[in-house]
Amino acid sequence: MEDFSQSIGTPWRRGHLAAFYRAVAELLLYPEERDNERIAADLAALADAPAEARDPLATFLANPRSGDLDEYLAVLELSPPCPLYLGAYIFDEPSSCLGAGLSSRNGYVIEVAAVYRHFGFEHTGNELADFLPLMTEFLAASLDRLERDGIGIRRRFVEHYFIPGLKPLRERLVQYDSPYAGLVAGLEVAIERDRAMQAADPIWVPPARVGRPPATVMSFRGRQPSALAGDSA
Repeated sequence: MEDFSQSIGTPWRRGHLAAFYRAVAELLLYPEERDNERIAADLAALADAPAEARDPLATFLANPRSGDLDEYLAVLELSPPCPLYLGAYIFDEPSSCLGAGLSSRNGYVIEVAAVYRHFGFEHTGNELADFLPLMTEFLAASLDRLERDGIGIRRRFVEHYFIPGLKPLRERLVQYDSPYAGLVAGLEVAIERDRAMQAADPIWVPPARVGRPPATVMSFRGRQPSALAGDSA
């Protein structure tokens, strides 16, 4: 698998990060559900981005298997060896129904959904909150809501909820020689650039429960027309 990383000084801008996240979120969906116009728009937004932002997407799209329905179903969806749920790589799978009810992953999924709400988004789709396309879409959308994040919740999302699942997912995909491994490798590079931009930010400490600003709608291209949504302010 190609190494897309360059030096940490590579000049990513916030707009590059958002466009990259949106493109990856779209490409991680079932091929027939992807919005090709949206992908094209995000690729255009990356025209002046560093190569490490452009190359993973170009490499993936040049691979004939990137649009193969059987590839997606066999590797990512139907009893998949590489499920697109990051919590599956952070927590052990329970061996019983009782264990499932007590699983630490349940708390993780609830916390991820709570981060969405903090930024004014409501998760309304059928997928769990730790569905990787949904989490990646959130990373893009939250870049436009940083005024809501004076206490470092987005940084905690990146470091505690997102990063820990990426490497084991990529390693599993590599075992199956999947082209999706390159997308996840690109995400690993992007998230480190994102993390560097947040280096001076605080890390979230759970606050006392207080009122929050009203949620607004964010349309997410996924299994539902709007998987992250809320009432208009």
